[in-house]
Amino acid sequence: MHGGDAAVRIGRLRWQVSGVVALMIVAIFGWMALLATPAAAHQDAGAGRGGVIRFAAVGDSITQGDSPDFSIGWTGSLSWVTYAKSPTLVFAGGWALGGAKSANMAANVGPVKADVLVVLAGTNDLAVGVPFQQTVANLEHIAETVGAPRVIVSAVPPRNSAPDTTVAFNAALRAAVVGHGWTWTDAPAGLRAGTRYLPGLTRDGIHPNAAGAEVLGKALAAAMRQAMG
Repeated sequence: MHGGDAAVRIGRLRWQVSGVVALMIVAIFGWMALLATPAAAHQDAGAGRGGVIRFAAVGDSITQGDSPDFSIGWTGSLSWVTYAKSPTLVFAGGWALGGAKSANMAANVGPVKADVLVVLAGTNDLAVGVPFQQTVANLEHIAETVGAPRVIVSAVPPRNSAPDTTVAFNAALRAAVVGHGWTWTDAPAGLRAGTRYLPGLTRDGIHPNAAGAEVLGKALAAAMRQAMG
């Protein structure tokens, strides 16, 4: 009898241990599956969670401005990003450099864990005569590389020395953006008087000054919030 009771108790103990081990294995594999879920799925599901939007930004000197270290979010007074950031609109990373053309942006940007990507590109492409279709191809590469579930492309600001070509570029850019299913925004609208800069908002007829960067940043912040619904 005693030997039989002992065997029963040992059998029950083994069953209990096996059950615990099985639960642990299920929990471990469940956690591994969660970690293996593509980043885009996490981003899309968590977009705007808690009212916070993470944004990436890609551009040229109009985006970089006088930022000491743009890549880590240390932005200066001439960067629109400075004025777009807030406790509920958080800069997640990106790439920007003075003089950069869209090809430079496409070659240098990397993936960013963000809810929305903002691209402001084309001023330098216009200046050197980059074919428009190449600009669009570069924008496609930027959007694919960053990997944000939402993409906003902005009109470029005025160029006082070439207002007509800038207007034509923005019209073509808008059509391309809509055709790709991205979000179009004319963020520089508040910088313009007709086809040129409003007095007091530019340093040189191409780049916004600090006051102009603030106008641009607030417009892009509003566009991001609207795109995120």
